[in-house]
Amino acid sequence: MMQCRLCGCKFDEKTVEPCECNCVFGGCNGANVRCPNCGYDMPLPLELRPKQESNSLFNKIRNSFKQQN
Repeated sequence: MMQCRLCGCKFDEKTVEPCECNCVFGGCNGANVRCPNCGYDMPLPLELRPKQESNSLFNKIRNSFKQQN
């Protein structure tokens, strides 16, 4: 159970759709859920967040070599 920090609504974070934003400022890519009552974005607990691959320079170079083979 999660409780909204803004309105105090309690909800099950597993039943709410994760936010899949990919906005210009980095986006959460599913690391946040929206409160069903007021729409405030709150971070999911670490164990429920989707796995994300780092977009570091090293990973970009490594992935470019993988695509060529």
